[in-house]
Amino acid sequence: MNNKELDSLYLDYTEERPEDSRTVSEPEAGICFDSNTAEEEKKKVRRKDILFKRLFPEGRLKSAFTVLLGILIGILLCAGILGFSAANNSRTEAAVAELDYQEKIDMILSYLKAYYLNDLDEQTIEDALAKGLMENIGDKYAQYYTEEEFDTLMEEMNGAYAGIGVQIVMNDDNKVEVYKVFKDSPAQEAGVQIKDLIVEADGVRDFETLDELVSIVRGEIGTTVDLVIERGGEELAMTIERREIETESIYYEMLSDTVGYLQIAEFNTTTVQQFEDAIEALEASGMTAVIMDLRDNPGGDYDSVVAMCDRVLPEGVIVSVEDRQGGIFTENSDAVCLDLPIVILVNENTASAAELFTMTLKDYDMAQIVGTTTFGKGIVQSIFRLIDGSGLKFTTEKYYGPKGNCIQDEGIEPDYIVEFPEEVYEDGIITREEDIQLQKAAELLGFTLTFETEE
Repeated sequence: MNNKELDSLYLDYTEERPEDSRTVSEPEAGICFDSNTAEEEKKKVRRKDILFKRLFPEGRLKSAFTVLLGILIGILLCAGILGFSAANNSRTEAAVAELDYQEKIDMILSYLKAYYLNDLDEQTIEDALAKGLMENIGDKYAQYYTEEEFDTLMEEMNGAYAGIGVQIVMNDDNKVEVYKVFKDSPAQEAGVQIKDLIVEADGVRDFETLDELVSIVRGEIGTTVDLVIERGGEELAMTIERREIETESIYYEMLSDTVGYLQIAEFNTTTVQQFEDAIEALEASGMTAVIMDLRDNPGGDYDSVVAMCDRVLPEGVIVSVEDRQGGIFTENSDAVCLDLPIVILVNENTASAAELFTMTLKDYDMAQIVGTTTFGKGIVQSIFRLIDGSGLKFTTEKYYGPKGNCIQDEGIEPDYIVEFPEEVYEDGIITREEDIQLQKAAELLGFTLTFETEE
């Protein structure tokens, strides 16, 4: 099962239909907005509009006869002799003409094209119809992506993109702040620093969302972006060349002479090698025990988390996935494993692939779990690219751990529940001194976490 993701299973459209049961078959022809002129659209609905025209004719009534005739018709209508009204006419037609969803959409579009006062943006309508459909199938993870959105999604899943190498956040003052500068990135080489404010990109200021700024800063490799950075009340102009940037999803360090710390921020296709490199570096530094931090890890790529589980687990089952037909596919690990004491840190935002990683180590009794109960996402989404470059995502499978458990809507309860007091969250930052979950993990591994005192 290639290209599977725990949050997203990506299937590319091909002209020749593969035999894989997951393949998206070529869709039926969609709505063609240009197939009829406005006049033709009016003809389509003219029969349904006859009553409107009859009750409100154009021009003035020219004769007393016409006036009298109108009065007579009115009397007959009120008396029920003619036996119809606009409402009754609509109900009768609705009763005898049942419409499927395609016919109903075509009819709505016909009315819009015939009578709507303003011009219609056909692409906007097409995207809105697709988004509306995906948002209302009862799957909170289902989503429709425009071509641009789909390309961005693929970049995020692949863990590499063309940009300058910074992570940004919207701070309390609603300004774009640099949260992280990647090592050896174009941004670092240009002198961008943590806490810098990005106030302008390619002449654009007052960004409404982070996505708006990201879409400007990212681009083709070798091109440049002009930034204005605010630092210490002064504005600095920079021109930075875009290069391929690999997302840093692993952070590691030695907490003592023998205990390593390894944080996994997410699972994407670049995380696997970063994970392997981190383990090798920590072992070379004398690591004989490790704390793996999966707090606030939202999940990610299925193949990546399976590969990382394989690196840690002994020979045996990693995970089993079940589709709607009841078909089950099982992933297995080899005998190569990480044979040392492990503590995993989790919280309520540890989800999906991060939960799978945690559950597999817990089922093999290879790790002790510290923190709070995890999110509870035991299902898999698949991603399909459509022939026009847009895409879909929706739930296709459920997954089970080595012991056959599914955590959907339940999560994983830690072996040691450690909750932060409310006052810890007041400034939005949890320091090492305040991190009682990390301190508990250190205690389980037989050492006390020490802190550097600022002078």
